[in-house]
Amino acid sequence: MRKMLLLCSFLLLLSLISWSAAAQKKMSLIEALDKVSATLGTRFVYEASLLANKTTTADLTDLKNKPVEEVLKSILYPHDLLFLYVDKNHYTIVARKNKKNGHAEQLEPADDTPFPGDSMRQVRGKVLSNYNEPLAGVTLRAGRYAAATNNEGDFTLRVGPQETVLDATAIGWQPVHIDISRKNGSWYPITMQASTSLLKEIAIVSTGYQKIEKSQLSGAATAMSAKDYDQRTAITGNFLENLEGKIPGLVYNSISRDLSIRGVSTFDAVKRPLIVVDGFPTEIDISTINPNDIISVSVLRDAAAAAIYGVQASNGVIVIETKRGKSGKPVFSLRATYAMQAKPDFGYLNYIGSKEYVQLMRDRVDLTNYSRRDNLPGAPLDPVYDLLFRVKEGTMTAGEADRQIAGIASYNNLTDYKRLFYQTRTARQVDFDVSGGSEKSTYLLGLNYMGETPVERRSDNQRFVLNFANTYKLSDRFSFDFRAVYNNSVNKSGRVAPYTDVPPHQRFTDEQGNAIASVLGPRRNANLYPTAAGNEKIKALGLYDQLYYPYGELFANTNKINLSALRLQGRLNTVLTSWLSLDLGGAYENQLATTSVLATDDAYTVRKLINTRAKKDPITGKPLFIDIPQGDIYTLSNVRGISYTVRGQLNVNKDFGGDRHNISAIAGIEQRKRTESGVRSSYFGYDGQSLISKPINVQALSSYITPAFPETGRAASSFFPEDYFKETSLDRRFMSYYAQATYIYLNKYIATGSFRIDQSNLFGADPAYKNKPLWSAGVSWRMHEENFLKSVSWINNLQLRVATGFNGNVPSSTSGPFLLLSPGVNVVPVEAVTFNDILSPENQSIRWETTRNFNVGLDYALFNNRISGTVDIYNKRTEDVFGAMSSDPTTGFNTYNANTASISNNGLELMINSINIKNRHFNWQTQLTASFNRNKVLKVMSAESEASYDLVIGQQLREGYVMNPLFSYRYGGLNELGQPFVYNRNNEKKVMNRSGDDIVDVSFEDLIFNGTTTPKYVLGLNNQFSLGCFDLSFLFMYYGGHVMRVEQPSPYDIVLGYPLQGAANFWKKPGDEIHTDIPGFPKNNQPGEFNYTAVYGYSYADKFVRKADYIRLRDLILTYNIKSAFLQRSGLSRTQLRLQAQNMFRYTFSGNDIDPEAMDRESGSRGLPVEPFYSVSFYTNF
Repeated sequence: MRKMLLLCSFLLLLSLISWSAAAQKKMSLIEALDKVSATLGTRFVYEASLLANKTTTADLTDLKNKPVEEVLKSILYPHDLLFLYVDKNHYTIVARKNKKNGHAEQLEPADDTPFPGDSMRQVRGKVLSNYNEPLAGVTLRAGRYAAATNNEGDFTLRVGPQETVLDATAIGWQPVHIDISRKNGSWYPITMQASTSLLKEIAIVSTGYQKIEKSQLSGAATAMSAKDYDQRTAITGNFLENLEGKIPGLVYNSISRDLSIRGVSTFDAVKRPLIVVDGFPTEIDISTINPNDIISVSVLRDAAAAAIYGVQASNGVIVIETKRGKSGKPVFSLRATYAMQAKPDFGYLNYIGSKEYVQLMRDRVDLTNYSRRDNLPGAPLDPVYDLLFRVKEGTMTAGEADRQIAGIASYNNLTDYKRLFYQTRTARQVDFDVSGGSEKSTYLLGLNYMGETPVERRSDNQRFVLNFANTYKLSDRFSFDFRAVYNNSVNKSGRVAPYTDVPPHQRFTDEQGNAIASVLGPRRNANLYPTAAGNEKIKALGLYDQLYYPYGELFANTNKINLSALRLQGRLNTVLTSWLSLDLGGAYENQLATTSVLATDDAYTVRKLINTRAKKDPITGKPLFIDIPQGDIYTLSNVRGISYTVRGQLNVNKDFGGDRHNISAIAGIEQRKRTESGVRSSYFGYDGQSLISKPINVQALSSYITPAFPETGRAASSFFPEDYFKETSLDRRFMSYYAQATYIYLNKYIATGSFRIDQSNLFGADPAYKNKPLWSAGVSWRMHEENFLKSVSWINNLQLRVATGFNGNVPSSTSGPFLLLSPGVNVVPVEAVTFNDILSPENQSIRWETTRNFNVGLDYALFNNRISGTVDIYNKRTEDVFGAMSSDPTTGFNTYNANTASISNNGLELMINSINIKNRHFNWQTQLTASFNRNKVLKVMSAESEASYDLVIGQQLREGYVMNPLFSYRYGGLNELGQPFVYNRNNEKKVMNRSGDDIVDVSFEDLIFNGTTTPKYVLGLNNQFSLGCFDLSFLFMYYGGHVMRVEQPSPYDIVLGYPLQGAANFWKKPGDEIHTDIPGFPKNNQPGEFNYTAVYGYSYADKFVRKADYIRLRDLILTYNIKSAFLQRSGLSRTQLRLQAQNMFRYTFSGNDIDPEAMDRESGSRGLPVEPFYSVSFYTNF
């Protein structure tokens, strides 16, 4: 920190000395314009009096490499002068708009006089672009009379009575000719179309440290403009949704929220890309970022683009720029959105219905001799089992049992479950901001509100974001930028009981809507759960009702998460010379996440805990609640994260050698720190009215005891102190020194390089591991600037890029150069004692993970910029990957984490933009992004499990295979005894057995490698149409090259899982193996015996692995740009109405009955599918 302060102080002193010692040369405005004319060949028309006695200090060096508009702004704007486009290289200079009436000054010649016998008339109007945005500086001419539009696109023009045609012209826009005959009135709304020369936009990439034209980069980076980003409304407040399909190499799953750029390069370290907001990395929750505030997004994908971030950039960098104020009168913007989504389709889960479930229960009793004695004494029974057992025991006739069972099976609770626990999802969002200012200072103040009613009942989410931005131009040399963002969100929810907690014939409520107790406990477990009669005895003892009420749990548990986040940042820029400047700045973030869980004494877990931990009065026999009191349990967790970044940076941008050479560079020092502290505390016997709680005996509760009242069960509920009381702390510090430079020769040969040294407190004091030098280098060739290509008219841009470099990652697990301990309390002794659990042994060789990148890219624009895009081929190799390593067991550890593994990622990325049709009435544009990634685990040193089951469930990585591999058994089906068997590599049949001493298993070589569960190919196809006032766009997403397992029905799931439809079609007798491959119930001590481990061969069979390729219509958006003259006269300069539909259509290549986005691709279990999401938005500014 001391080094940082000394350097910043020195640089600031240097800037002050330079500022006081050097003054830029002054010249008159006429001299300045003459110099511009001589260099650029421009012509100017102006009244001499406008320029008299006015001087400028504008920098007029290197005029050839500067846009003429920017040069004229620097000369004229400080004197309230405007320049108006007349023709190519021909401008008229006039005074700025009249501040009294807000309209542009007239351009009438000084000697103009009305025609004899006629009076002048006034013509007014507004000029908008074909994107419905106001255009400033448009020249309006009618004969000898002319005017220009102001910042809002408004104009007023006095014309002669004989003028009938009004011409509107502006640089980059197609001229418009309007009939202004008296019969057409005096108000004229004008829409101008972009000319072909504007089809190619200058893409500016923000790296967070600097802004640079994309054409000056040698690495892979993509810039997304405000127009492209705003094409879609981020309904849920998650800005990442707007990036899907728009950025090659970026893969985002809106269900799991998984995000990656160019694959995954680590096992243990940070896997998500670094998020940078307005130049500084952010550590707070990304949900605090208001998507409506974003004006540009830059994604840095390789080392040459992202190496400036060093060890934080191995997974790529996403740089976000947010709104700031604009000079001029206050402009208000308003966006309101309402969205709705239907209840999820539970039928997709493919769960069994009541009739089939009851049939499975019958089959279990008939085929396995399952009886009452197979259950624990006193344990409850499903009423169907009870009836079947009575028939076997001779206490009921089969006919009476069948009649009662038919009544039970006639009810299916899926419809009631959906009605009671789920609701239609709605989302509301309002975003409002005001911006304005002067040439010296601008401001922006914004407020965002988002409310959501999720699909689960008793859930409600609210979020408020307050944003403030200020820029100050303190002088010609000093400017200051300040931003503040405050976010507060509150998410509330109850406890929605899983559908699999009860059988399908179990009711949730009675006819009056009161919760009904489940016959079995949670997860249909009868162990340690009382019968209805036993529960009456428990209540008679003075204890709580100990039955489980699934519907009651929804109201007995309340979870609340309150997230508050504050982000402050500032940056002072000092211009030292015409080519050197200094930035001093930093960011401060403070986030507090408060989680409260209130479990009332109606909650099942609370009632059972208190009952089983109650003491018995030795005299009266009544319960004594000594160790834990009766009442609610309230658990409160607070986690506060504080981080800051401080940075000092010199910026260089200089031309020399007669503008043949240009060098731009940055060099700086940066310090970052992140601390996190968490406290969890709990209150027992809590009264929310009086806020009073009662003490507990932690030591007694932590012991394993038999309940004092046997009626409550054979074992007391577990009590783990860390679930109720805990404290955590985290402290990470980084110090970095960096430099980056870009050299341009003849505006067509570019060389780039960067260097960074990172230091961290995670690796001790050894310089060999503490310091991490990272670098990148690249070259770029603008081939279209060569003479041999300049004559090729259909090539507008052709640029070759080659770059290589290193960046890194920081391990996130509990390992380090020192012995890592986790303290605790041993409560078994009479007097509790502290102890330390050794998490990781000492590891002095721990170091950063390092990723080497190599990238070759090509940027192109063809046929007058109608077709453009990029192609990138890359290779990433990550060494010193932090992973598990086998250890000598005599050291006390079987494995420990170390830098032992390596991973490679290779791929191809494409972006193609085409302007298919563009005319005054109809536009059609297409964008295609494509990402192809192939990865491989090159080295891993963890012990390989001998159990094949560990491989098929995805618990192990294998050297030479992809990340997230899927292995399966070669399932052979069933033999004549109904036993499931698999084949080994010698085609020998194996009935697996992993329990007991007689182990039968297959080896790794006997398994089938099916592929990866991670998409290897991602394509996004976006089409945009404009017709008159309507814009239509739709985005198709394709994910492919990966596989998924699909869970299959099994009758045994009635015991350990939840059966799927078709489970009743299992093997029952010899011969059934011909038409079914579903194993029956495991059986022991009889012909054809097998246990549950043999069923793994069926559950994880290769025949049940499918291609996971799918196409989804991610969004369909219709926008109506309201161009009503009434609204425009009311001051509404841009008004839109937007209808948006998401996820309306999906096609899965291996069968449309499966939604790959709602699957656990390793186990095959299904989640709730993605439902369409519909929204309507209204936007305007005034």
